[in-house]
Amino acid sequence: MRARATLVFVPLVLALAGCPGPGAGKGIQRVDQSSLVEVITADDAKILDPHSTSDGGNVKLINQLYQTLLRVDPADTSKLVGELATEWKVAEDGQQIVFSLREGVTFHDGAKLDAAAVKLSLDRLREEGFELRTSPYGFMFNEISEMIAEGNTLTMKLSAPVAPVLLKNLSMFSASIVSPKLIEATKGMKPEEAETHVTKNAAGTGPYRLDAFDPAAGVKRLKAFAGYWGGQPKIETLVFKTVADETTRREYLTKAKGVVFVDDVPRQDWEAVDQSEAMTLQSWWSPNVCYLGVSATHENTNDLELRQALALAVERSKVIEHYEGTARPTFSLVAQPMAEYDPELRCAGWDDDRAKRLEAAQALVKEAGAEGRALTIYYPQQPRPYLPKPAEIADTLRQQLLELGLKVEIQGVDKNVLFPGIETGNYEMVLIGWTTDNGDPDNFYSPLADGSEGKPAASNVSRVSDPKLHELIVGARAIADPAKRTAAYRAIERRLQAEVAGYVPLVNTKTAVAYSKQLTGVVVDKLSHYRFHEATISK
Repeated sequence: MRARATLVFVPLVLALAGCPGPGAGKGIQRVDQSSLVEVITADDAKILDPHSTSDGGNVKLINQLYQTLLRVDPADTSKLVGELATEWKVAEDGQQIVFSLREGVTFHDGAKLDAAAVKLSLDRLREEGFELRTSPYGFMFNEISEMIAEGNTLTMKLSAPVAPVLLKNLSMFSASIVSPKLIEATKGMKPEEAETHVTKNAAGTGPYRLDAFDPAAGVKRLKAFAGYWGGQPKIETLVFKTVADETTRREYLTKAKGVVFVDDVPRQDWEAVDQSEAMTLQSWWSPNVCYLGVSATHENTNDLELRQALALAVERSKVIEHYEGTARPTFSLVAQPMAEYDPELRCAGWDDDRAKRLEAAQALVKEAGAEGRALTIYYPQQPRPYLPKPAEIADTLRQQLLELGLKVEIQGVDKNVLFPGIETGNYEMVLIGWTTDNGDPDNFYSPLADGSEGKPAASNVSRVSDPKLHELIVGARAIADPAKRTAAYRAIERRLQAEVAGYVPLVNTKTAVAYSKQLTGVVVDKLSHYRFHEATISK
C-alpha cells in the first residue's frame, strides 16, 4: 500500500478468542505488548484463501502468511526478485520456464516445500482438478500447458511466448503457495466449505502464521513463525484491526498508546502526520485508477451511445475536490505512473468546453432512446485507497449525470456483496477502482477488460468479452520490446474507449501509510504491499 498533529495510541485488548491457525495456542493468551504492532486498515478481511479472492482487505493478511515463487522488487517495481524460487530460466522461445526452489522451506503446518507442492497449489489456483467458489485470477495462468515437478525443480511449459507476463503474474498474491497438506484436506469438500477451511487453517511459508481469526468478533491476530526460512521475525505479534471510519482512524494517529502501523491514512491528516515527532509518513503516486464502470450488457446501459454520453458528461475537477490535493485527473484504465499510460488520449469531443460536451452527450442520450432513463450508481460502503469518500464522490457523479436528462440514484453496497455482484452482472454502474498487483499493464486490461472462454473476468465491470479486444490483449502479452509493448497497450485503450466505452477513468491518486517512529524496517512498496519480517521496535 502507500504512504500528517502529534501522535499517541488506543490500546487493543488482546484477550482474543478466535479460530486458531496451525500451531495456534488454546484459549486466552498473554501478549508481549513490547513486541506487538497494531495494523489499522480501512479494509476488512474475511477470506484468507489466496486463490479465491481479489479483495484488498484480505490481501493485507495473505501477504504476511503466504509467499510466491517470485515477488516484485520493493526498490523497483519493474523488476522481480526470487522468493520461494532462487533461480528461474526462460527458454529463448519464451515458452518454457524452469524454477529452482529454495531448499529447507517449511509450511506453517509442518509440510515441506518442493516442486510437487508448488504444482499442486498452482493447479488449485487454475482449477485443474479443483473447483473454487470463485477464481478471480485463475484465467491469467491459462497459458501454462504443463508443469513437471522433480524434487526442487519445477518446469513450466507454456502454450504461447508469454513468459515475461506470466512471471509477473506469478509474483501476485493469488499465486501464493498453499500447503499441500491443507489442500489435500479440502478434497471432497464443496467449494464454499473448502474456502472456509483454508481461511480458518491458513498455512503458508510466510514469516507470520495465523494465530486467531474471527472477523465477526474483530479478531485477526498473527504470530511470528519460528520455522520461517528467513529467520524468525523480531516482532512477535501483528494485530489487524478494521477501522473504516476516518475520524476513528485519526485517533490512532493522535491518541495511541502502543506501536501502530496505519494503512489508508485520512488524506486531510497527511501534512500534520508528516510533521509529527511520533510518526513516520510515507506517500507516493500509486499505480491505481478510480473509475466509473458501466456494464455493456445490463439492460439499462447496453447502448453504446449512452455509455459514450456518460464519459463526456463527467467533470473530473469536481471529483478531485474530494481528495485533499492527493489526486489528479486520469483518462485511461492503466495507471498514470506507468509508461503505457497515454497522456494525449481523451474520449471524442473532450476538447470542447463543458457546455458543448453536455450538448453532444445529450444528443447521444437521445440517439440511444435513453431520455429520462432511471440509472443507479452503486459504490462500496467501505472506503478504498483510491476512493476515500465513496458516497460523496458517487453523489458528485450523480449530479453531473442528471444534466443529461437521466434519473440517477446512488446506492451503497457492502463490498463483500458488491464484488460478487459485479461478477454476476447485477449492476449497471459501479464506482470502484483498481491497484495493480504486479506493476504490469496486463494486470489492468486482463482482469478489467478481458476474460476467458468468452466469459468476462470476475472484476470486469463492463461485462464485455470483445473478440477483437481479447485478441489485442493476448497479443500484447507476447511483446517483449518496450516501445512496441507501449504502443500495443495504447491501442488497446483506444479500442476500449471507442468500441466498448465500459469505463470512465476518473482519477489517479497518491496513497500513504504512517507508523510509529520506534517501528523501523517495515518493507513498503509502491504497489501498496507491506511486510514486517525485517521490522523491529526500538525501546
